[in-house]
Amino acid sequence: MIDSRTVGITKYQAFCTILAAIGSFNFGWNIGSVNIPGDVLQNCVTGRKYYGPFPSCIDISSGTIWGVIVGCYALGALFGAVISNYFIDKRGYKFVLTWFALCNVAGALLLSLTTSVAQFIIGRIVVGIAAGAANNALSTYVSDMTTPRGRNVLGGGVQFACNLGIMLDNAIALGLAPAPRWRILFALTGVFGLINFVLFPFASESPKWLVSKGRFEEAREALQKFRQGTDIEAEFNEMVETDRANKERTDDVNVLQVLRGQTPDNLRHQLLCVTALMFFQQLCGINAVIFYSTSIINKSTQDDPANIPTLAQILTFVISLVALIFTFFGMVLGAYFGRRTLLMFSHGSMGIFSAIMVAGSVKDITGLVVTMVFLFNAFFNLGVGPIPWATAGEMTPRYAMTAMSGIGTGIGYTFTFVIGVIFPPMQAAWENYTFFFFMAWNIAAVTFVFLFVPETKDRRIEDTVKVHSIGIHTVLGKKWQVVPDKEKSSEMPNPVAPEYSDEFI
Repeated sequence: MIDSRTVGITKYQAFCTILAAIGSFNFGWNIGSVNIPGDVLQNCVTGRKYYGPFPSCIDISSGTIWGVIVGCYALGALFGAVISNYFIDKRGYKFVLTWFALCNVAGALLLSLTTSVAQFIIGRIVVGIAAGAANNALSTYVSDMTTPRGRNVLGGGVQFACNLGIMLDNAIALGLAPAPRWRILFALTGVFGLINFVLFPFASESPKWLVSKGRFEEAREALQKFRQGTDIEAEFNEMVETDRANKERTDDVNVLQVLRGQTPDNLRHQLLCVTALMFFQQLCGINAVIFYSTSIINKSTQDDPANIPTLAQILTFVISLVALIFTFFGMVLGAYFGRRTLLMFSHGSMGIFSAIMVAGSVKDITGLVVTMVFLFNAFFNLGVGPIPWATAGEMTPRYAMTAMSGIGTGIGYTFTFVIGVIFPPMQAAWENYTFFFFMAWNIAAVTFVFLFVPETKDRRIEDTVKVHSIGIHTVLGKKWQVVPDKEKSSEMPNPVAPEYSDEFI
């Protein structure tokens, strides 16, 4: 039998990733749900009428208030990411990925039956809580259950599921955007939540989490399922030994301890990379496109928003379809190219497309603007989209992984909210020059990645932690290069099985 540490993706790994990704699919669904029906909800372009007690629209004249409605979803996700850390630690990933899905059901009822702005905002926050918990748990869960080779592809599961949700939402919204059918669009998120709740109990718990709780036989059974047809003894013994070594140094740490530097390893550099990459992911401008692509394109196409579906709405769907395809390409490229290469290429391309988008807007070249929006969204998914979600799981020791992931997702959701709120007034003030703002941040991101982000493709987490846990530093030069795991596997001795049975059980 082959050593389980050398395998890539197994069928059961893929199966569990798909089940876990239903929550991230719902995240994408709810991101896109306000895009195509936006004019109907906000401006009542199809007329204001009542269907029993339910109005045909919300009727919001202020762009800032609409921005708050769009962005408050991220505030819910931030709260979900923070509180899920506690439940992951105490109850495990299965608990979080199963039970938090019910927030989608509650949120769907509030959104689909909404009669006021306040109710709509509360509904957006509630579904956001489910999304934040799901994304936070999924990224670490995948890191825990896969080998370095498997993470190269499955690590992009969050972004692929998110874009699939956006694409399907946009497709269905073309038919459900008019009143009162937009209520069905928001109700469907509850259906997906129920599917998630029913199916995820069939997945296995993270073996590393089970080991950390002293449930060794369950961990062995779970690991054997994830590594079907391989010899798991060396990997399992290594997993137990690593957990014991970590516990001799510290118990799992919380968010405040990571932020204060109260950890056995100096994780300042990991904290910098995780937070900065999630920050740049939002400031690159993608959420301006995801939330407001219909209005951005409509400024060039000059459609009548009452004639649904408009050309801008159809193009928004096509953009989301292209984004999904490029997400798949990004997952495949992740198996061949390094994280640093894909991040710099992705951010750099988006900076160029931002500049050309401004030129097309100034010169009123509709085709150029639409093409740049397409390319901007597509190239985001080659690197900037999937990689930041996986960074905490590839750079952080097990005892701090949940907390670090929570910090990163918290930063991401905070600035998702910020962009959702500030983009409408910023677009009104800067008009055709708005995307210069995002161009500057993409240039800054390329510089940051080049100087500070280490390569983690095919690297063991323990090796990356050992090399980079010395405080903030640049990563240029051979001193900071970690040897890929596949180059070491042939020389790797099987660790001696630790005597855990009597001591831990």
